[in-house]
Amino acid sequence: MFTTNTRYFVLILILFSGISSAQTLSGAVFDEKTKEPLYGVSVYFDGTTNGTATNTEGKFLISYKASTESALVVSYLGYDSQTFDVRKLVSGVKIYLKPKKETLGVVYIENDPWTRKKKMEIFRREFIGIGEGATQSKILNEDDIDVVFNPSTKILSAYASKPIVIRNKYLGYSISYNLDEFEAELGVYRNEYRSTKRVYIGGTSFYSELREKPRKRHIKNREKEFGQSILNFMRSLADKKLEENGFQVFHKGFIVPPYKYFDITKEGLNTKVNMKTVRLTIVYDRFHKSFMTVPTENKEFYINEFGNFSPSKELSFGGVFGEKRIGKALPLDYSL
Repeated sequence: MFTTNTRYFVLILILFSGISSAQTLSGAVFDEKTKEPLYGVSVYFDGTTNGTATNTEGKFLISYKASTESALVVSYLGYDSQTFDVRKLVSGVKIYLKPKKETLGVVYIENDPWTRKKKMEIFRREFIGIGEGATQSKILNEDDIDVVFNPSTKILSAYASKPIVIRNKYLGYSISYNLDEFEAELGVYRNEYRSTKRVYIGGTSFYSELREKPRKRHIKNREKEFGQSILNFMRSLADKKLEENGFQVFHKGFIVPPYKYFDITKEGLNTKVNMKTVRLTIVYDRFHKSFMTVPTENKEFYINEFGNFSPSKELSFGGVFGEKRIGKALPLDYSL
């Protein structure tokens, strides 16, 4: 009935929570060395559709609600990006960006036996994903991405000097992704790529609509992907609505009461969850199988009011959840 996918996927987003009412933040961005204002700096909440840009005086104004409670990112080409906990900023804040240091490019410690074409095929698969989300998505600036394969560790790494720009016609978004880290541990036999064992992707992203008004097919695809998403699962877990929202929980091959292995405690707007086992299988709508693991001794994690969880690095997902990549990923502030 089900197929098992043993690949692990961890997508790291910097998340904060705790603000319940709408607020507005004003500020200005400057060059740290010259103190001159910077025009056109991107200021956005990570993983969301909520963002703006600085004017000719370096000033910006951004409104936000609890649904956009991710890290505030300040990003400008040629400068090091900065991220902030918006709760620690006050209106009128002055932000100084450091120009990026010139580098000699990627350092190759070992002989890299693979062609760029081969490495980029693997990178696209693990970054964009597979299926409709991948076939209808395109990276517009692949020349800005360096990919390196280390034959000793069997790890494929990727680096980007500029934000990676993705046009996603499946969900109807344009995505700007600042890649901080990409590592894919590969199953390699006789120098041939066979499978992916683990993927770690760290970075920040900003979503914008491809069209002023999304097409019906985009809305339909978003609803479909949300149903199968980690975001929907986390929201349902925090609200204790797993069954109502189509989720079943299995432990060692047997269906169990949905909250048997979860201790759930409300802490204000947040929810603390203690998972009482290392691994659980999650099934959505009877046929979409995923699994989640918390391999560390401390199995506590937190879910905020809108389904963002932390520490995200401690949780691993496989199956349908594990296959979600940028091609099928929704903004953190998505709602039906």
